[in-house]
Amino acid sequence: MNCTVCGAVIPDGSSVCPMCGANLIQYQQPNQGFNQQPMGGQPMGGYQQTGFNQQPMGGQPMGGYQQTGFNQQPMGGYQQTGFNQQPMGGYQQTGYGQPMGGFRQPAFGMAGGGKFGASPVGGRFTIAKILQLVGAILIFLAPLFNWMSIKVKSDGEKFKEHANMFKLAGDEYLDKGVFVFFGIMILLIGTFLICLELMDFVPSLQPLKQKIVNIPFLEIGIIVLVLLFFILAFFNGDLMDGIKAIKDEIKETNKLAKDYDYVDKIKGHANHGFGPILAWIGVICAAVPRVFRLIGKGNLLGE
Repeated sequence: MNCTVCGAVIPDGSSVCPMCGANLIQYQQPNQGFNQQPMGGQPMGGYQQTGFNQQPMGGQPMGGYQQTGFNQQPMGGYQQTGFNQQPMGGYQQTGYGQPMGGFRQPAFGMAGGGKFGASPVGGRFTIAKILQLVGAILIFLAPLFNWMSIKVKSDGEKFKEHANMFKLAGDEYLDKGVFVFFGIMILLIGTFLICLELMDFVPSLQPLKQKIVNIPFLEIGIIVLVLLFFILAFFNGDLMDGIKAIKDEIKETNKLAKDYDYVDKIKGHANHGFGPILAWIGVICAAVPRVFRLIGKGNLLGE
């Protein structure tokens, strides 16, 4: 063996160098074993290199399990996103109380949609949402109310006739089956619009609503379609002629009553009834918020 101080060749197992007199026991370099602390207590390898609460290399861990110990400022690994730690990325980036998206993102209160005048998904109550819901309900009810209303009183006798879209289709009135078609289509559209608004209250249905409203101009197109049905029903020739005939009869009778004492005056009215009023108001309420979004003025209605 060689002396660890002067390098002289000496017998194996010597404890003192015969050349320089150095104590060889304190300079011996044992193998890196368990709990060995070479070079002033700085571990070079083995199990203790990464022991609990060990601060190798001036307190900056280089690797191993303890590199990311408790309350330690890690550079990476699992503890990078530990409790109360400021993570750089990974799972805790969207942890409790810091939602960036995904599950922790509240369903009701996060608005989406709005393209092509489409309704936002979720979100708070706004003037626009209230108008759309009211409009959808009025559209649904419109064909169920009177589209012909006649009320006449003459010489103590009263004559009344009221008919919604479905009654107008019967042979007792106009015998026009087209009113049944108008009524069914309007009811379906009204139901669709109501369901579209109620989906905001059911988180599981919000993804479906998002897909629906993403179809370009779908909602506006549906409202234009229902408006067309209302116009065709309102200006139906047979309906207009029937109402006009009753008005003319009332007018002529009252003119005769003015000229001749034996003719009784007639009091009353003949018109389209309450159904068309609901129809026009419903279409306006449903259309205005969507048109405002389409032209970029949705903020005027609280969006």
